[in-house]
Amino acid sequence: MLDEAKMRRLAMIQYMYTMAVDQSHKPEPLNMVAILLFHDVVELFLALASEYLGAGKTGQAFMDYWEAINQKLPSKDFGQKDSMSRLNAARANWKHHGIRLSTTEIDDFRTNVATFFRENIPKVFGIAFEEISMAILVQDEEVRDRLLKAEQLSSTGEIKAALKETAIAFRDLFYRLEWRVFEQESVHLRGISSRRFSSHVERSAPRELSSFAKEIEKELNTLHEQVQLLSLGIDYRHYIRFQWLAPTVHLMNGTYELIIDGHGQTHQDYLFCYHFVIECALRLQEIQFA
Repeated sequence: MLDEAKMRRLAMIQYMYTMAVDQSHKPEPLNMVAILLFHDVVELFLALASEYLGAGKTGQAFMDYWEAINQKLPSKDFGQKDSMSRLNAARANWKHHGIRLSTTEIDDFRTNVATFFRENIPKVFGIAFEEISMAILVQDEEVRDRLLKAEQLSSTGEIKAALKETAIAFRDLFYRLEWRVFEQESVHLRGISSRRFSSHVERSAPRELSSFAKEIEKELNTLHEQVQLLSLGIDYRHYIRFQWLAPTVHLMNGTYELIIDGHGQTHQDYLFCYHFVIECALRLQEIQFA
């Protein structure tokens, strides 16, 4: 049975893996950074597996882990050595000699690393790669519970219901943040709180200018939202995609109600939304309150 500390390390490995996958989809030459990330996340897993199995000193040469780990596995079938040897060579060629890879080759390594994790995590830890919960990294208990519920729903194919839980988790994150900012009464933190005078412009405008004022109010709200997210280090492009995929929910009388259904349909849509909320939660956890 894995203890919480090792499960958290596995969750961080999975998080870094999703970062590498995202980087691999970027246009050339930005996708080259994915090679470094893929190598780092595989090496992190090798060190954890070696420590968990008591296979010897961690920090050994990348390719030496296979022999050490196989000595501890009854089946001696720790896999994907050849493909990870190619990754190791590609990383060295890029990092030390500036030899770039084509997009097709990077796509192949993305597939290889996914296979490496799906094949070896069950052999070492007795769980599937998809069973690792990144929600353990979220400190807020209620938000974490929402994400765990989303995981459960997605595992049974209830994608729409899982997407709704991610939308609620996202709203909960920001409601709690804004409440904490309000409690602190900090001038420095007001920029990340919600607008306090929403609809003020529209209500104050003369009747003949009400339509124009409504448009101004809409633009002000959008601008404030952009500044808020950017100041928190959240990728606004990812937020736009999240808005498109996830449903719109509002808190009414203590319960979240579905207002507008999202466009998400697939498990990949759900995974994007789930990972986006995890990333937002980690960003918000960085904020220091007195």
